[in-house]
Amino acid sequence: MTIHNIPNQVIKEKLAPLKKVEAIILHHMAHDTADVKTVESWHINQGYNAIGYNFWVGFDGSIYVGRGFNGGAHTLGYNDKSIGIGFQGDYSKQREMPDKQFNAGVDVIRYVMDRLGGNIKIGGHKDFNATACPGGHFPLSEMKSLVKRGGEMIYNYIDENMPEWAREAVQWAVDNGIVKGDENGLNLDDRDLRYLVFLYRSKGVR
Repeated sequence: MTIHNIPNQVIKEKLAPLKKVEAIILHHMAHDTADVKTVESWHINQGYNAIGYNFWVGFDGSIYVGRGFNGGAHTLGYNDKSIGIGFQGDYSKQREMPDKQFNAGVDVIRYVMDRLGGNIKIGGHKDFNATACPGGHFPLSEMKSLVKRGGEMIYNYIDENMPEWAREAVQWAVDNGIVKGDENGLNLDDRDLRYLVFLYRSKGVR
């Protein structure tokens, strides 16, 4: 994993290091294409000392350090005790996250957790404030599930080993002949599960 500095990053005043981190809070930009420099400009123009997020993840999987392990400006009431990670895109409209962005999101969450240790809650902005962020199509459950497992797995059966968020979609895919197993089972990985969930939802089944 490579973490980039924001080109020509703007930091107007010295940032205060976080003393204790209780949560990692995930956000979307609520904009189709805004990149990290655009978001930084928005925040500076609103009077922030720097981009509000601690880290930021682009569609192409690029990870940028914003405020790092200093206090953020992303979630009311939690900026002094959380790490905010921003994701490019509008997941109230965009129905699927690019694989590179998803995998980079998992990587940076693991990086933060490895660096800080302890019992850290992972959630969307909506889990902490009254907001729809990071959008209804943001793969929050899928990302949290993969972070906690610590690696990619192969799923051969619809059982307790398969993440709960995927079971209904996979059963639908099997019932409709979209997925056909062999003598070894279904042989699905995390990417397959996310695609089937996307397909299931896009068909309006759920």
